[in-house]
Amino acid sequence: MESGNDTKQKLLDVTRQMIDANGIDSVSMRDLGKEMNLSRSAVYRHFKNKDDLLAAIVTENFDVLINRLRELFGEIDDPRKLVSEMLYTFYDFGIKNYEHYQLMFIKQWDKSQYANLHISAFELFRIIYKCLEKAHEQKLTVSKSAKQLTAMGSAFIIGLVELNSAGHLESEKGFDDPTGLINSFLDLIFKIPPNSQSGLF
Repeated sequence: MESGNDTKQKLLDVTRQMIDANGIDSVSMRDLGKEMNLSRSAVYRHFKNKDDLLAAIVTENFDVLINRLRELFGEIDDPRKLVSEMLYTFYDFGIKNYEHYQLMFIKQWDKSQYANLHISAFELFRIIYKCLEKAHEQKLTVSKSAKQLTAMGSAFIIGLVELNSAGHLESEKGFDDPTGLINSFLDLIFKIPPNSQSGLF
C-alpha cells in the first residue's frame, strides 16, 4: 500500500514533468489530480494550493544545486577554480532548467509562509560566500567583502542566464562564450598572482 509520503513525492515528480514539458503555467491542481487518478481533495491534502506545490519543487531544486556545490567544495582546493566551477554550475543549471530557475530566482516567495525554501536559498548563497571568504582571507581577491563578492557573482550569473534565455548570444557583443565571460568576471575580483605579472608588459 502506498504511503502518504510516497503519494506526495509522486505529485512532485509529476509536477516536475509537467513543468519540463509545458512550463509553469501548465501546472494546475485539477490536471495533476487527473494525471495521477486522484481527486482534487486528495491533492489538496498534500499541498494547500499551487504555490505550496511549486515551493516544494523549488526547495528540491535548491537541494540538488546545493549538493553539487558541496561536492565541488570538497573536490577543488584552488579558490579561483572552485569559484569558477561553482558559477558555471549555477549558470548551467539555469540554462538547462530555465522554468525551474525562474521559480527559484525570479519569483518572490513569502518568507513567513515558505521558511524552508528561504533557508535553502540562503544555504546556496552561504556556500559560495564560504569559498570567497576563504579567498578573501588569503588576500587573493580585490578589496571587497566576501558578502559583496558573493552578491556580485550571483548577480552576474543571473544576468548571464537571462541573456541566454532572451537569445542574446551575439558573438559581435562577446555574449557567445559563457565560460570566457565567467573567467573575465573572475579576473575582476581575483588578484593576479605576483609571479604571473612579469609577462604582462
